[in-house]
Amino acid sequence: MKFKKITLLALLTLSLTNLIGAQTDYTYIDGIRSPSGVITSIDNLIIQSGTLNINTNMTVATITVKPGSILTVETGVTLTATLIDLESTSSSYSSFLCEGTYIGLANYHRHTEQIGTNDLISAPVSGQAFAAFATVNTNLASSGNLRAFGPFDTSLGSYINYDVLGNATTFISAGQGYRAATTDGAGLTFTGTVETGDVLGIPISDGAFGAQWNLIGNPYPSYIDFEAFFDHNKTQFQTGAYQAIYGYDGDASDGWVIWNQAVIDSPITTEKLAPGQAFFVKSKMGGGSVDFTASMRTTGTSDDFIAGRSETTSPHHGYIKLNSSSDGSNFSTDIYFNSNATSSFDPGYDTGLYGQTAPEFSIYSNLVEENTGVALAIQALNPDSMYDAVVPLGVNALQGQLVTISILDTDMPDNVEIYLEDTLNNTSTLLNTNDFVFTPESDISGTGRFYLNYTTNALSVVDSELEAISIISNNNNETIEIKGQLYSDTKAELYDTNGRLILESALNSKSTTQILDVKYLTPGVYILALNGNKANEKRVEKLIIN
Repeated sequence: MKFKKITLLALLTLSLTNLIGAQTDYTYIDGIRSPSGVITSIDNLIIQSGTLNINTNMTVATITVKPGSILTVETGVTLTATLIDLESTSSSYSSFLCEGTYIGLANYHRHTEQIGTNDLISAPVSGQAFAAFATVNTNLASSGNLRAFGPFDTSLGSYINYDVLGNATTFISAGQGYRAATTDGAGLTFTGTVETGDVLGIPISDGAFGAQWNLIGNPYPSYIDFEAFFDHNKTQFQTGAYQAIYGYDGDASDGWVIWNQAVIDSPITTEKLAPGQAFFVKSKMGGGSVDFTASMRTTGTSDDFIAGRSETTSPHHGYIKLNSSSDGSNFSTDIYFNSNATSSFDPGYDTGLYGQTAPEFSIYSNLVEENTGVALAIQALNPDSMYDAVVPLGVNALQGQLVTISILDTDMPDNVEIYLEDTLNNTSTLLNTNDFVFTPESDISGTGRFYLNYTTNALSVVDSELEAISIISNNNNETIEIKGQLYSDTKAELYDTNGRLILESALNSKSTTQILDVKYLTPGVYILALNGNKANEKRVEKLIIN
């Protein structure tokens, strides 16, 4: 009788399977599904590559979205699943953008760096308590009950590490940023519901101990468009030199990718924030709040703080990324030419370094006009400046370091030449074709030695006799020295950068040294023109007077 019961159960199971159908795994590769057939509620979908767009109501068991792949649900459509698994690597992220309705839970396996580098991340799903999160993620770096996971407390000016006991019921909040580290450099799994609407009112504080820095993050399992986010929220940020967002890129020397309005205006990139990407913003005085709206969501596949190139009409006219490197350390600074910018301070276009202090090894710029001494990570200038701008550079390096300064990336007109002026050694290096390499004889920091000089080769034709003349700005004696033999009557004219004549002097052709007293001048950039009495006998030189 026992044998007959088992046989009867097997027959009933077989009949039920024939009625319902066996579970099938359907794989999508660039929109092509294998195998063919009708998808049922017990089946699994695997998006191996490309985009799967759900445009009709569907119920499935599970969906797996591989790194770099995209799942979308159209408006008015309902997708039901027990679970959606979204995967990522260090350079590729899956994306789920639901314009309709999703019924079910989601896992986002968010790549997180190993302890020592750490990572700034946010939860791509909502509703998970820290105790459940810590239980699943046994690769969280730990010390006793503490885990390497927690927010930045602006009131204290420091990161917090969550305690598995004390923070057991603390929910991982949508829109909040967290510092995290793993023991293996693998992913952390967030489990919860998918945000498909607006996430509003994320508070940011102007806490003095935290210097107004706040760590927030993308609350969606999809990318968000940076321009849309910045346009909506920039009034909540500090309107001085820090109206920008700061993302940690894991580089131990440079460390920060900074995006502001100049970056938005540039057609070089279309900036998107990856799922689970956190970043710092500096609050306006009195504090404020940040909104993430559903309309900011977009699709994407690439690394966080990496974006693809595009061509658009914009006020952007040129760009260089200047890099300083030494023995594995790298630090860069960006200069844009934008019709919305000037040579003095422009909120949203000129942006200071994170933390407001330049590191021991770094490169940055100061404003060309009305310089306040802020170390700028990004400076924007008017397009006219690309033919005659002199940009003060700050270079920090240690004695004995072999330092290379080079153009890492550029988007400039072909006729613009970019020189690095070293006033200590009285050298000028054309960075378009050469790197500048030097070894400091002592620790160096700050501005005053190096300047970035923009000019155009169309303006470089000068008389050979005047070309041999040496022109030096002697800042110690507060003079301009003109040395060399003049062969005809020559006049010196000194202009400011607005073209106003400041000083005019007839030079003595019988003397090989001429001294112009400039101690009464305001420090800044000036233009010295030497005009001879022969046709086309002229020389123009840009000078820095401190």
